[in-house]
Order: sequence, then structure tokens, then C-alpha cells
Amino acid sequence: MPEINNILKYNDGLKIIIKNKLSRINNGFSYINWSDDDLEPLRKAVRDFYKIEQKGHCAYCKKEVSMTSVLNCHVEHIVPKSKHPDFIFEPKNLCVICADCNQIKREQETLDCILDTLTLSNGKVRKKYPFTSGGFKIVHPHFDVYEDHILIYGEFYVDLSVKGHFTIGACRLNRRLHQFGWQEVLHSEDEIRAVMNNFLECSDSIRRAKILKTLSRMLLELGV
Repeated sequence: MPEINNILKYNDGLKIIIKNKLSRINNGFSYINWSDDDLEPLRKAVRDFYKIEQKGHCAYCKKEVSMTSVLNCHVEHIVPKSKHPDFIFEPKNLCVICADCNQIKREQETLDCILDTLTLSNGKVRKKYPFTSGGFKIVHPHFDVYEDHILIYGEFYVDLSVKGHFTIGACRLNRRLHQFGWQEVLHSEDEIRAVMNNFLECSDSIRRAKILKTLSRMLLELGV
């Protein structure tokens, strides 16, 4: 399943904030105004919702994001807001990422399709956000299963698809490898045995699945 299975639903207060902002499009409002003070309640709602939905992990590198500080938990516009301002408030275009991925990815184009349009009752034309994985170059947390596209091997990221290759490059996910070289990860028999015992003794199916994933990664790092 994709990492994000639920999207943020704006309450009445946030809808009013968004409506007020959109009403100023012809009066100077643009993507630059995303950081305006009056949008802070909305940014906070997005951060609070998606950091829980993403279980505290960055959508791109899977490292931990801060659960308290905004300095390492940034609201991410998956399709860049500078290139596609129509999607600045689109819930499926939002997630949270770490400070490093935010700094590196920035405004890189991630769409991989020609957008459909929708004609509104007032005659205005609005672009439609893609509703499938195929509309994007990047691994999209709302549509894609991360492990289908990227394998994390210790500190090293391996692409399993064209989309995985793009994501690794766009966010420079192998930045630690490039900076410090290959850091071999070894696990002792005692560590592996402890994880195996935890798996055998655990009765919770979700917890067992997480332990099994950890065990599989440990064995992979050992070349087993």
C-alpha cells in the first residue's frame, strides 16, 4: 500500500483561509505567499496530519522527521507550487519531508503527463490533479508503494524502477554515501537472535510485520 492512505480534509476554518487566499489571485497572490503568517494554521494542520499518516518518516528518504519542531518537518508540494500554483492547496499534492530533502528537491518538475482540464460553471478552466501513479516522475507517497521503486540498503538507495531512479537523483538520496563513502553495516549473531526472538514472541500482526522487515534488512546487509 502507498505510505499515505488518507488525505487531509480541510475543516471549515481552513476552507475560509484558503478561499480568502484564492480570492486574491488577481491581486498579487502567488506561490510565494505560501509562507504568509495567515496560512500558518493551514501549514500546521498539514504537518500535524501527514507526519502521523507517514509515521514520522520523510516521504522521500524515509529518515525520521521531527514530531515537534518545524525545522526538520517541512510541508512538501510534490508537484512544485512555483510551476503549478493550481495545486498549492491540493491535499494529494502535500506531504512532509525532512530538511535535507526539502533543500535539495526544491522546485524540480515531477509531473510526467499532460494535465486534463475542467471547465467550471463560471466558465473558468481549472487544471485537474493526476489521480494515478503514472502521472508523476517521482515516487508519490499518495499513489506509490515505496518498496516497489526504491530499496534501502543500509545508507545506500538502490533504484528498482525509472521512477525510483528519478527520486533518488532529485533528492540526492545517496548524499551520505557521496560525502562519507560506503559505511558497511554489520550485525552480530546476538542482535539477529534478539530480533528473531522478538518476532517469535510477538502476537500483534502489525508489530510482527515490522520486526520481520527489520530482520530481512539485517540479513540483506549481511549478504544472506
